[in-house]
Amino acid sequence: MNDADVQDRLIDRYAAVACVAIGAISGAGVSMLIRARRSNRSTDENDLSPAQADPSADDLDREQIEQLHRATLSASDSCFELKKLCATVLVPTGTLIVLLNDKKLDASVFVAGLLVIAAFWLADAVGYYYQRKLRVAMNSIWVRRAARCPETYNNIPSVCPVGPLRAAFNSSMLYYLILALLVVLAFSLFEAGLIVSAPGIHT
Repeated sequence: MNDADVQDRLIDRYAAVACVAIGAISGAGVSMLIRARRSNRSTDENDLSPAQADPSADDLDREQIEQLHRATLSASDSCFELKKLCATVLVPTGTLIVLLNDKKLDASVFVAGLLVIAAFWLADAVGYYYQRKLRVAMNSIWVRRAARCPETYNNIPSVCPVGPLRAAFNSSMLYYLILALLVVLAFSLFEAGLIVSAPGIHT
């Protein structure tokens, strides 16, 4: 047997040992992973509280209040964004009407401004109406949860339902009323000749 054969046998033996070692390590790793997963699964099952496994009526009411609260916040944010958008749209609308009217300033500019304010006012009133309905629904759940308390709980917010008319005319809608009054005042000044078109533009 020459030296080449001896080296080949040694290489084959080392390769076999390496394969066995890799297989043993892999098998140990897989078994450890399986045991870890079983342990985590049993821990998760043990960590389940009775409330999580079988929710009570109070848990369901609390979850419903949280959902209604998120919906109410979303409606409130929408109403605030409508007010900002109204002011943003109002000036470009008047400018567009002037351009479409051959750059003439007339009553149509002020009428368009009032229509824009009325449209946003109506949209905001609808949002306010459903916002109050959500608060009323939350209030009824608060009352139901308070009845389950062993001690007396009277810190329940008082919320009254509103109709469509009250939703359109309340303190939060003063913004649109002020804008409408400003447009009416500008129209009155235009009719009185205090507001005129720029020089070179025929009215």
